[in-house]
Amino acid sequence: MQVSELKRSQLETVALHRDSLKTSPHLRWLFFEITDRCNLECRHCGSNCSAEGQNLTLGDIEKTLGTIGPDKPMICLTGGEPMMHPDFFDIAECIRNMGFSWGMTTNATLIDDETALKLRDAGMSTVSVSLDGMERSHDELRQRKGAWQLALRGIKALQNAGFQPQITTVLHQGNYGELESVYKLTCDMGITSWRPINVEPIGRACESGDMLLTHEQFADLLAFIREKRFDPDCDMEVTFGCSHYLGTEYERMVRDHYFLCGAGILTASICSNGDICACLDIENRPELVQGNIRTDNFMDVWNNRFRPFRTDRTEGCSECLECSERFICGGDSTHTWDFEHSKPLLCYKDFKKSLRIGIEQ
Repeated sequence: MQVSELKRSQLETVALHRDSLKTSPHLRWLFFEITDRCNLECRHCGSNCSAEGQNLTLGDIEKTLGTIGPDKPMICLTGGEPMMHPDFFDIAECIRNMGFSWGMTTNATLIDDETALKLRDAGMSTVSVSLDGMERSHDELRQRKGAWQLALRGIKALQNAGFQPQITTVLHQGNYGELESVYKLTCDMGITSWRPINVEPIGRACESGDMLLTHEQFADLLAFIREKRFDPDCDMEVTFGCSHYLGTEYERMVRDHYFLCGAGILTASICSNGDICACLDIENRPELVQGNIRTDNFMDVWNNRFRPFRTDRTEGCSECLECSERFICGGDSTHTWDFEHSKPLLCYKDFKKSLRIGIEQ
């Protein structure tokens, strides 16, 4: 059996598993947007965060976690910038004391050596830090001079405290030429996992016409990751994110797993206003909000709602209906699905012709 045939067979198995989760969902990750406040104003922000905003309360989080049985999901704290929450460490300790593992996504600008030790004492198990290019491009994207230096300080503080932070780099037109430089930087810093990803056509990134990668650049990014994953000179995992079906050419070549969008079947999220949704990157539409933790029992919502994420949305897309990849793709990532026009905003077929030649079939 050729490699492409084997991959397609395995992708079909994954797709069958995805469909089984739509009838028997399994909550593995629960994200809390504990605040939508942020100390930066990133040009690509999917949530339009700012210095002003709202917070979940400690009581909100404790109440939500109290509805979950013995099969506990991983808790992921995010924002905004989660460390802008005035009760951040009380929340962290509550999560730990209730028996949940937790991690955080952060810009790291508020982390110094003392804070990193407090995070360790609060039981944080994983941390993802955004480093979006070298100094000039990072600061321009974050719209805050000095943000890059503060991020580096935070990363080093986390390392000194015994953490192995994953670094995520969002590639756009302004920093795409720095791929090799960021790779060398993270490798030299002793980073063990680096995740370069494409800027998505969501949030503020859609407000500017000069950010999104071309199909050729997206294809070249995948080729770059494939090459660096097996670099014998750097002991660092280089991996693409969980988003997007990449065809048999690049599935399992740029990450360890096959594509499966877990929104609403493996993953749920709580917004800073208490709304229950599937993924915080999905556009904020009334029909996609499944309830609110201040009025609804979270696990009751998880078990009995989420219908928009547990049905086949490709049935409403004429292009998907004609596509031979429809079953294994499943409409690609939910956060880049255009619910207004029932079609994907980013589709494998669009960049397929730009993929580099020479991959074993």
